[in-house]
Amino acid sequence: AESSSRRQMMGQLAGVAALLAGAGSAKAESINLFDDKTKGLDYKNNIADQARDVGLDNNIRTGRSQSRADKALVVSRVTEGKNRLEKDVKDYVSKAYWYDAKQELRRQLGYMSGDMDTLIASTSDKKTGLSMKKDFFTAVDNLDFAIRKKDKDSGLKYQADAVAKLNDFISFAT
Repeated sequence: AESSSRRQMMGQLAGVAALLAGAGSAKAESINLFDDKTKGLDYKNNIADQARDVGLDNNIRTGRSQSRADKALVVSRVTEGKNRLEKDVKDYVSKAYWYDAKQELRRQLGYMSGDMDTLIASTSDKKTGLSMKKDFFTAVDNLDFAIRKKDKDSGLKYQADAVAKLNDFISFAT
């Protein structure tokens, strides 16, 4: 018993010695910060400069206003979201891949609301557009709830309903 406590003591002593030796050789160095503002910002060749310029409006810095100005881009993003709702989400729900269905649904809805608002703003009948958007998102909420409950029949029904309402919205807005 005496030799084992002696071994433990020697092991602890060696650990403390190694710790102290390592602490003595560690050096703290200062961090050099570079200020890129002195170089001038180049928006045309480096989009990162635009993202760093805090003097610009946040919608410009993040690229939202540029994408909203191009109606063809907005329509193509909404159409791409519809295609993925039609194919990918339906496949995941029918195969009972619930996690993938939830992730794909939410991934497609990331820009959908803003893009739909942009398309509504470009139409003359904003009240109908807002009503159609609300109907679509109600169907999407029902689909999301069916996915969370892992209900395949309801999920497929609400997926078809959401795609139909999105088709109606796209035909209205374009």
